[in-house]
Amino acid sequence: MRLLNCQLQNVRLHGDLELSFSPRLTLIGGPNESGKSTLVEALHRALFLKASATGAPVEALQSRLHMGQPVVQIGFEAKGDTWTLVKRFSGTTGQVTLKAESSGKPLTGPAAEDELAQLLGVGEIVGSKQAGTVLPSRWAHLWVRQGFSGDDLLANGKSSYDFDQLRLQLERSGGAAVQQSALDQRVEQRIKEALDENFTTRGTKAKSPLFEREEALKKAQLRMAMGLGRLEEYETASEELADICEELERLQRQDLPDLLERQKRLLEGAEVAGRMDAAIELASKALEPIRLRHDAAALTQQQFAALQSELDERQKTFAVLEVNAAGAQGRQAELEATELKCNQNLVALNQQRQSLEQRQQLVQRLVERTSTAESLARLAAELEKLRQAASQRQSLEQQLTGLPSVNKQALQQLRQLEQQLRDSQTRQQAMAAGVKLLRADQQVCLDGKPLQVGDEQRLSTVFQLQVGDGVVLEIAPGGGQALEDLERTVQSTNEQLTESLAALNAASVEAAEELLEQRNALEQQLAALAAAAPADLSQLEQQKHAIEQRLVELDGELEGLIDVRRALEQHQPVPQALNELQALQQQISATSTHTSSAAATAERELEDARLAFQQLQQQRISETSQLEVVRSEVADRQQRMDQLISQQGDRAAVDGKLESLTQDRQQAEAQLSQLQADRALLSSQDADLEKQRLQEKIEGLINHQERLLDQRGAAKQRCDSISSADPFAAIEQARLQLETAEADLQQLQRVIDAHKLLRDTFQEVQADLSSRYSEPLARAIGDYLKPLLPDGQATRLSYDQNKGLQGLQLKRGQEFYDFEALSGGMREQLAAALRLSMADVLKDAHDGCLPLVFDDAFTNSDPERVDLVKHMLGTAVERGLQVILLTCDPAAYGAFADEVVELGVS
Repeated sequence: MRLLNCQLQNVRLHGDLELSFSPRLTLIGGPNESGKSTLVEALHRALFLKASATGAPVEALQSRLHMGQPVVQIGFEAKGDTWTLVKRFSGTTGQVTLKAESSGKPLTGPAAEDELAQLLGVGEIVGSKQAGTVLPSRWAHLWVRQGFSGDDLLANGKSSYDFDQLRLQLERSGGAAVQQSALDQRVEQRIKEALDENFTTRGTKAKSPLFEREEALKKAQLRMAMGLGRLEEYETASEELADICEELERLQRQDLPDLLERQKRLLEGAEVAGRMDAAIELASKALEPIRLRHDAAALTQQQFAALQSELDERQKTFAVLEVNAAGAQGRQAELEATELKCNQNLVALNQQRQSLEQRQQLVQRLVERTSTAESLARLAAELEKLRQAASQRQSLEQQLTGLPSVNKQALQQLRQLEQQLRDSQTRQQAMAAGVKLLRADQQVCLDGKPLQVGDEQRLSTVFQLQVGDGVVLEIAPGGGQALEDLERTVQSTNEQLTESLAALNAASVEAAEELLEQRNALEQQLAALAAAAPADLSQLEQQKHAIEQRLVELDGELEGLIDVRRALEQHQPVPQALNELQALQQQISATSTHTSSAAATAERELEDARLAFQQLQQQRISETSQLEVVRSEVADRQQRMDQLISQQGDRAAVDGKLESLTQDRQQAEAQLSQLQADRALLSSQDADLEKQRLQEKIEGLINHQERLLDQRGAAKQRCDSISSADPFAAIEQARLQLETAEADLQQLQRVIDAHKLLRDTFQEVQADLSSRYSEPLARAIGDYLKPLLPDGQATRLSYDQNKGLQGLQLKRGQEFYDFEALSGGMREQLAAALRLSMADVLKDAHDGCLPLVFDDAFTNSDPERVDLVKHMLGTAVERGLQVILLTCDPAAYGAFADEVVELGVS
C-alpha cells in the first residue's frame, strides 16, 4: 500500500488542505500548533475509524474555526489498483465512499468499510465502542504519534503490532524454520486435551477423573480418621476404668481406716482440757475491770495533751492576725493614691484621643476631596478622548462606505479568472504556429504585410504567406477546432475578468487586492475603536455628575470641621497635595493608634488598682472575722482545760494514776498468759480443730467413694459399647481403602505429570527453534543502525511462543543494554529502526510497500543523530518503503526529502 494524496476539509484548524505524498520520503514541516499532528490523526481515523462513529475520536476532528463537518479524502494504491477514499465524520449520519480507478462504481456504507478493511489487512474498521481501545493499536508499529516515539513497541505484547502477519512473512522468507507441521499440531492438541480433561484455568476440573480420585482419597482419609478416633476413645475409656478401680481399692483398704483410727485417739484427751478452760475463764473476768480503768486514765491524758496543743496553735494564729491587721491600713492608703493617679491619666488620654479622631476625620475628608477632584479631571479628559474617537470612527465609516464592496470570495474568483486566462493564453501560445524568415531573394508578405529577413512571428489563426508574385500559401496552425475553442475561452475569460474588475472599480487583480487590504484595515480600525469605546457615553456623564455632587457634599462636611482645621493649622500647615495629605493621614492614624493603646493600658491599670483595693478590703474584712473566731476558740479551749482540771485534777495527778493502773494491768495479763500457755500444752483447741478436720475428711472420702463407684459403672458401660463394633478391624479396613485411594491418585498424578512434562518440553523445543524468528529481525535492525555499530551484532531480542517478540536490547561498547536503560535519544532511534525493520518484512503482504509516519519522532538535533536518521530513512526508501516525516525543524532533513511541505506558511 502507498499513500498518494489527501485533502482535509474543516478538520480543526485546517479549512481546506491538500497534500501530495512522494512514493519515497515526504517531509512535512511547520512550527508547533500548525496542524501536523492533526493531519496524522485525520489520516489515521479516515483509514481505521468508521465514518458513522461517535464520541471523543470524532469530536477531536471538529473545527472551531471553519463551518461544516470534518471531511477527509485519501488517494492510495493497494492490491494493484488506485483507490480514492472519502469520509465525512458527522456522527451516525457519517458517509463513506470508496472508489477504485479501474471500476466506475463506487462503494458506500458498510460495503465500503469492509472493502477498506480488506485493503488495509485488518479484521474490521473500528466503530465507536472500540475506538478507545482498539483504534490506538491499529498500525501502531507503522504510525508513530507525537510523544510516543521513545516507547518500546514490544513491551505491550503481540496486540501492539501485526504479529501473525509478521510471523507468516518470516516463515515465507525462510528466515525461520519453525512452522508447525500437522503432526506437531496434533501432538500439541492431544497434550492440551489430556490436560484439559482434568484442569481448567481456575484449577481442578469438577467431575474429572482427578477430581473424583481426590474426593475418594478425602473420604478414605475421613474414614481412617474416624476409626483412629474410635480406637483412641476405646483405649482412653479402658485406661480410665483401670484408674478408677485402682483408686477405689486404695480408698477402701488404706485411706478411710487410717482416718478412723486418728479420730479415736483424739476423743480420749478431751476431759483434762475441760478443767484448764474453766480457770482461764475466771482470770479473764478479773482482768476486764482493770483494763477499763486503765483505758479511761489514758484517754484523760490524751485529752490534756490535745487541748494544750490546740490552745498553743490558736494563740500563735491570733498573734499573726493582729500583725496583719496593723499593716493593712497602710497598704489601703497607697492603693487609694494609685487609683486616683490612674484615673487622671486616663481622662487626659481620652481627651487627646478625641482630638486626634476629629483631626483624622478632617484629613480623611481632605484626602477624599482631593482624590475626587483628580478623578473628576481624569474623567473629563477621558470623555473628551471618547468624543474624539467617536468623530474618528464616523470618518472611518465614511471612508469604508466609499470603498467598493470587495471580499475574500470575490478576490478568490478574480484570481481564478486571472489564472484561467493565463493558462489559456499559455496553451494558445503553445498551439500557435511560428514563422521566421531566414533568407529570401523575393519579397515575402504575411497577410499582405512585408516580412523582413530575421523577423519572427507566432500566429494562432489561419494566415496567408505570399512569396513573390506567383506563390500564395494559406497556413492553419495545429489544433483545429480546439484552437478556436481556446480562442473563445480566452476571449470569454478576459471579458469576465474585465467585467469583475469594472464592478469593483479596479484596474487589475493587484488593485483589487489593495482595495481588500484597505477595507480590512479600515474594518480593523473600526473594530479597535468599537472595542475601546464604552457601551454608553451617558453612563460616564452620570459618573461625572455623581462625582461633582460628591465634591459639593465634601465641601459642606469640611465647613463643619473648620474649627478642627484651625486648631490643626496652629500646630502645622495643612498640605494641599494628595500624597502629602495621605502621609499626614497615616501620621495622625499612627498617633491615634498609639494614644488608643495608651488609653487602653491606662484603663487596665486603673481597673487593676481598683481590683487590688477591693481585694485588700475583702482581705481586711476576712482577717477581722478570722481574728474574732480565733479569739473565741482560744477562750473555748481555755475553758475546757479548766473544766478538765476541776474534774480529774491537774496533769501530774493524772499521770501518776495512769502509771499505777498500768502496773496492775500488766500483772493480771501475765497470770492469764500463764494459764493459756498451760492449756496450750494440752492442745485441746488443736484437738477440736483436728477432730473437725478428720470428720470432714472422712465424710469427703465416703462421698468420693460413692462417685468412684458411679464412674466405674459408666466407664465399663462405655468400654462395652465401643468394643462391640471391633475398632481394630475397622482400622484395618479403613487403612486398606486409604492405600487403594492413594495408589489410584498417585497413578493418575504420574500420568498428569508426564503430560505436563511433555507439554513443557514441547514448548521449550518450540521456543528454542522460535528464537530464529528474532535473528532476521535483529539483523534488519542492525542494518538500519549501521553508522552506530558498523561491525558485529548491534541488537538482539528474544521470542516467546505466547508473548511474541520481546527483550529488545542495544549494544553499547561491549555490553547489551535493555531498552529502558538507554537515553531518550537512543530509544527514539532504536524504536524507529525496529518499526522500519518490521515494515520491511511486512511490505510483501501489502504490494511491496507500506507507509510509515513519524510525527516529531526525532527530537535530537545532534549532527551524529541526524546523520543516523538520514541513513535509516535512506535505507527504508531504497527498500521500497514510503516514509512521511513530520518535524518542527525541516531544515535538518529538507534537502534529503523528495517532497517538502511546510504547514502554517502562506
